Amino acid sequence: MNQNFLSVILLFLKMGIIGFGGGAALIPVIENELVVKKKWIEKERFDFYVAISSISPASLPVALCSIWSNKYSLLSAYSYALPGSLLFLVLMTGFSLIGESGLIYIGFASVGIISFILLIIYSFIRRSYEQGKKIGINKQFIIIIATSFFLTSGNVIRRLMSTLFILDMDHVPNSFFSLSMIDLIIMIFFIIFFIGGSTSKYVKGIAIIIPVFYALSRGRIDIFNEWDFVLIVTMIVLVIASVFYDFAYKKNNRSNRRAFKLDYKPLRNLFLFLLFSIVLTIIAFLITGGERTWELAFRVILSSLISFGGGEAYIGVADAIFIQTGFISAKIFYSQIVGMSSAMPGPVLMSIAAGIGFTYGISLGDGVLFGWVYGLLSIALAVSATAFGAIILFTCFEIFKDSLRLHMIVRYIIPIICGVLISIALSLLYQASSVLIREGISPWLSTGLIVLIFFVLMVCKKHQVNDMALLLMGGVGTLMSMIIIL
Repeated sequence: MNQNFLSVILLFLKMGIIGFGGGAALIPVIENELVVKKKWIEKERFDFYVAISSISPASLPVALCSIWSNKYSLLSAYSYALPGSLLFLVLMTGFSLIGESGLIYIGFASVGIISFILLIIYSFIRRSYEQGKKIGINKQFIIIIATSFFLTSGNVIRRLMSTLFILDMDHVPNSFFSLSMIDLIIMIFFIIFFIGGSTSKYVKGIAIIIPVFYALSRGRIDIFNEWDFVLIVTMIVLVIASVFYDFAYKKNNRSNRRAFKLDYKPLRNLFLFLLFSIVLTIIAFLITGGERTWELAFRVILSSLISFGGGEAYIGVADAIFIQTGFISAKIFYSQIVGMSSAMPGPVLMSIAAGIGFTYGISLGDGVLFGWVYGLLSIALAVSATAFGAIILFTCFEIFKDSLRLHMIVRYIIPIICGVLISIALSLLYQASSVLIREGISPWLSTGLIVLIFFVLMVCKKHQVNDMALLLMGGVGTLMSMIIIL
């Protein structure tokens, strides 16, 4: 299908609807649609966008949606972000009427949908490995995947152990490592940017030792915890020194330099995102007459721009910016907003931002109208802030797109993400099994049922059943089955 406004809107709305898991879990879904099925962009270019999005603030998939196309940047970012966020606002509005039952039914459907997402993750990892074999990095690919998984899977394995063996979490040992994806990206960026084109064993040794200490400082066991800031500063200084050395003294750098021509299309999109945000903020101000509208806008934008690591990181940032300052109630934030956001499709960060805006609007005492106005405004501002960071990074990366270091980042970012995706897959398995466990089904049977659904969907996939049919089979099938059983 050729690209047009309608096809882009429908595609990204679809991805937003099935986007359970959020964050890196959505990379396979987006690649499956844009690269494999639609063939709208090349795999190599997609990997380049993933590298940029992985270090952008706020929501990774929204960042990816905002930079994949200059023409459809605004349209795709909002089309992807809106479905889950709007559903969240609907549930917030009718929470007193729907209560827990609404979340229970969403949970039932999410079991099958998560099984479908697990299939997409599996397909992505398999395709990525085959691509790695083609370019001759299959051994490095496996090593990087294993390392990435080892460094990020500690907490989820701990939770699975406690669930399957019915153990008290206090009696399950702390995981040695449970790093976030952003920590992994920091480590790989340091290694690649510091080594550059060097063949020195001393340089490579330093490039390995410092990230090891950084991983220890960021782990869940109290080892070198007070060193993390010093280590980050050290890595930044060493990277700057290495890049400066190559730029100043390597002759090949001078001979390979080419005149750079700035592409103004991404900057045009940046202006459109900013203009859209300003217009919506003015409209919200005129509707509500609230003097704190601009303060809310500032807080949402600030919290999004400093939230590296997606939804989980945003919870802590939002606590500092909205809760500790008394902007909204801590009880509502943790019992309703955070609790419900994890059950929504699409970016968790956008749902939380929507909940914050809605809660603030309701607190003004003028009914749900102000709640929806501020909820929609918060979604728009969070999307624009994410796009702002991603577009700025994209423009910077384009300047250095011929750099050896950047090519290395693009080459190795995918196996790192694959390792993280295995951890996410286990987390999704735990999340889905918890829904069934709460209904009285044993932990082993719950996990087995999800694995069974996964294999059924895989067999159907091999028989050329399309993704939408698989999604409906998983979501509607588990919803109806659980209603009948219970």
